[in-house]
Amino acid sequence: MRTEFRGVFPTSQSPSATAQFYQQVTTLPLERIEVEADYAYWRMDSNGIQLAIHDAKRFADYAYPAVSNSNLTHLYFKIDNQTAFLKHLEALELRPYAIDEVVVTVVDPDGRKVLFGTA
Repeated sequence: MRTEFRGVFPTSQSPSATAQFYQQVTTLPLERIEVEADYAYWRMDSNGIQLAIHDAKRFADYAYPAVSNSNLTHLYFKIDNQTAFLKHLEALELRPYAIDEVVVTVVDPDGRKVLFGTA
């Protein structure tokens, strides 16, 4: 089993303004990614590391409203095999918080939800 750091996903109540801020301040390009007709996020992918700014309300129930000392950022790690990762968690006696077809979410000791996905 191999794990590698994949990215940071800040959430925002105003993601387009946040994306504009990061583009202006860092001078790094962020592209608008259309997911559905009524949902988009902004992404920059560099050397396998991704910055993806999502709408706090749409990204996850636990991310809204954005709370600056708690849930503005989600840690995301890329895994190569979800089944192997789930077996790894089982061996550690850790129960996933949530599982979908791409992402396994776990809660760290501080209550932070950490994402492990195959994308």
